[in-house]
Amino acid sequence: MLRARFNAISIAILVAVAAPRPAYAYRPFDQTDADVAETHTIELELGPVGYIHLPTGGTFVPGFILNYGPVDRIELVFDGHKAFLFGGPDVEAQRRQLDSELLIKGVLRKGTLQGETGPSLAAEAGAILPTLPASGGPGASLAFIASQRWPALAIHLNLEGDRTRDHRFAFVGGAIVEGPDAWTVRPVAEFFVAGQEDSSTTVSGLAGAIWRCRPDLAFDAAARLAWQADQRVIEIRAGLTWSLGIF
Repeated sequence: MLRARFNAISIAILVAVAAPRPAYAYRPFDQTDADVAETHTIELELGPVGYIHLPTGGTFVPGFILNYGPVDRIELVFDGHKAFLFGGPDVEAQRRQLDSELLIKGVLRKGTLQGETGPSLAAEAGAILPTLPASGGPGASLAFIASQRWPALAIHLNLEGDRTRDHRFAFVGGAIVEGPDAWTVRPVAEFFVAGQEDSSTTVSGLAGAIWRCRPDLAFDAAARLAWQADQRVIEIRAGLTWSLGIF
């Protein structure tokens, strides 16, 4: 009897630790939504595993984002999706320009993304870190996000200002548009404009789809076309988001 009770408790603990949580993939985007990971839940976003085609050659760009919800309405984020690349011309020099980010994100107003009414509002802030081989010091990032979901459509507006690692001001502004959340496979799109002090402006557009194959697992794929400094950038992306409750 005691052993059976111990086994039942052990199984209950294992189920609680590994309980699936809904995966709302925000891959394959560069921007985000006004929601956070559930409390005591880890969200692992693998990707986008992108291939970028440039006039000077092609580059593979793998990456990941790790999210954790320590308390209600708060999320800790380690963003490494711009921290790695393989191939292409002068790859070592390009790596010195790559960043990773350590951020904290908070929901300022609960709205339709949290099961309430009206827009969801969030802010995200933190440090921009150098990637090895390191070059330059740390930077800082601050973003505000507004999201609204309807039965047939969801829109997420982003406005971000950065202090780059080379001490320049940069900004990003844009939007994510999603199809019906009830669909197993929903179409998605993203548009943003990014600029940096004493540098050229980037205009980017993305179209793709997110497939929620299980409540805790979603896959995504997209194609991105951007213009930067009179160069056209073509990128193919694929990735996944997996949510896991740790206790």
